[in-house]
Amino acid sequence: MIDVRQGRVPTKFVRPLVIAHVAATLFMVGLIWTIHVVHYPLFADVGASTYVDYQSAHVDRIGLLLALPWLLEGLTLLGVLILAVERRELRIPALVGAIAMAAVLVISGFWSAPAHGELADGFDAAVHDRLMTANLVRTLAWTICGASSVWVLTRVWVRETESHRRV
Repeated sequence: MIDVRQGRVPTKFVRPLVIAHVAATLFMVGLIWTIHVVHYPLFADVGASTYVDYQSAHVDRIGLLLALPWLLEGLTLLGVLILAVERRELRIPALVGAIAMAAVLVISGFWSAPAHGELADGFDAAVHDRLMTANLVRTLAWTICGASSVWVLTRVWVRETESHRRV
């Protein structure tokens, strides 16, 4: 699909690449907002006797749900970045998306995952507060990823629509 040696994306793969990127990214944006607004606040209401099992089930189930879309989002983002090398109009939205995804990864690795590790032993209000705060920043960063993916899509669509009109 992408010739990494030549650093280009064949024209016939541009729209499928961008559509896959937007679909995966917006799925993840919706998922992270659901986690932030629904799941994480409920952690405080589970109760001590069932919390450890609840936390474990949450991590396992969410992990299964996000693994493939997040991987697809990352791979397609790499494709979009390669595409942006040859298409100047995509450089800023692709870079914004990459920086936002870097923030998501840093927050996930350095704050969210460690907080879930601490909460695996039982509910702790201070750890839960740290998780909620870090996740708000992560949710906003992921929302920027979603906006930048739509920005890329509109730029690709406009360019390809204009080039089809000229033909």
